[in-house]
Amino acid sequence: MPSNKPSLDVWDSCCLLGILNGEKDKVPALLSQTQKFENGNAVLGIPSVVVSETVTLSNGTSAEEPMRKFLDSPYVVSLQATQEVALRSSALQFRFDSKRMSDLKEKAIAAGVPKDNANRLKRPDADVLATALVYKAERLTTYDPFLRFLGKEFITPETGLVIDFPDTSWLPLEYPRAITLED
Repeated sequence: MPSNKPSLDVWDSCCLLGILNGEKDKVPALLSQTQKFENGNAVLGIPSVVVSETVTLSNGTSAEEPMRKFLDSPYVVSLQATQEVALRSSALQFRFDSKRMSDLKEKAIAAGVPKDNANRLKRPDADVLATALVYKAERLTTYDPFLRFLGKEFITPETGLVIDFPDTSWLPLEYPRAITLED
């Protein structure tokens, strides 16, 4: 029997900053997802680490007030860091490190991840991923190439959590789509 409970979509900080900064390459795709939230088909989860990472807007002003307004949206849920999130983040950082996983960097670079970002899963990204996993999100929306690589290579097959660009299926065809690693 299908659940009437809305799915959880967690956003990484690059998504929140994309909206708050009005980034033209991100806004249409991200706003298209809000239709799912407004219709009650999904809720938007914002991890506490995303809030604490979002400090300054691209124009040099504080992100606090616009972020507060965004977080007050009826479809936004704040996802708090818990002991379970912290422990999962630690385990993810340990696992996804090229010092222990010898082919990680090579595979990541082959998938299009820039060389300087392909060595390991960094703490803020691990915290976001751990939050999505602990809160049983259906999707983690991000523009981060290393997180998307980990999603395709490991996380989605193991857990079912989709880690990818915004779902643009709601956009009319004339809107530009996100550029993929394959482009």
